[in-house]
Amino acid sequence: MPLPWEQYSDKVLSEWYALLSQEPEEDAVQSFLELHPSLIPGGSGDVGPGGHHGSDMGAVFRRPKLEGAGRSFEPDFMWVTRSSGLVTPILIEIEKPSKRWFKQNGRPTSEFTEARDQLNDWRSWFAREGNQALFREKFFFLGDRYLNRPIEPQYVLIYGRESEFKVGGGHGNPDALRYKRDQQRGNHETFMTFDALRPRYDHSRSMTLTMTSQGPELFAFSPVYGTSAFVGTGALLLGDPDEALARSVMMSQERRAYLGKRWRYWQDHTRQSADSDERYVRSIGVE
Repeated sequence: MPLPWEQYSDKVLSEWYALLSQEPEEDAVQSFLELHPSLIPGGSGDVGPGGHHGSDMGAVFRRPKLEGAGRSFEPDFMWVTRSSGLVTPILIEIEKPSKRWFKQNGRPTSEFTEARDQLNDWRSWFAREGNQALFREKFFFLGDRYLNRPIEPQYVLIYGRESEFKVGGGHGNPDALRYKRDQQRGNHETFMTFDALRPRYDHSRSMTLTMTSQGPELFAFSPVYGTSAFVGTGALLLGDPDEALARSVMMSQERRAYLGKRWRYWQDHTRQSADSDERYVRSIGVE
């Protein structure tokens, strides 16, 4: 069995706050979140409209490349979530947590202005003719079920610490600056501090993928990941799970071996199934 959710939630929050207290570089934060995708916002309709069907395989992409007309860009993370009538990519920028939103005179710092401008870069990429078609071809990796649904991206900036907007945070009127910060947001944008991140139970069965020129590759599983009858098609596409399981944290060796065995079982089941939809009828729960 995996760690109980409550135990995992407490443990990962403790490690997360310990990391933030060390004023880490951005790469250290990126590496931590790649192994704990339940902390990454946006995977289940919690950001923007729609998205409550989640992403294919519960997957979040690490540093996906947006390539097409115009310049290319690389968000730090991206979910591609779905609802009945909409596809909602959630593109996420993170920065070094110790960076500040505002100077002492109340003006935005150059670091904040630069970070926010990256959201505009992504918005301009999706607006260029042909890029959305390229996006569908590259990131809708489980087929064409959503190819005709409109795409409405959301852009998330995770930046700074909540302490900046409290008494003692270096500003004479922190509430006024919090309000000013929130007014900086454009359409389809969300601002968050690193302190706001919490493990979400509805992201518990998530995984981190790397999109390569050959297609998606497994990077890591959530520490409380479990297989089910619904993973077969994706498991066939994503291939061998062993390297990703070895990279995954807070798992016993027995748990890794069990998940690898069940992953291969559902691969074989899908290969042998005469009815490609039969796997969706089964209801065995999460393993």
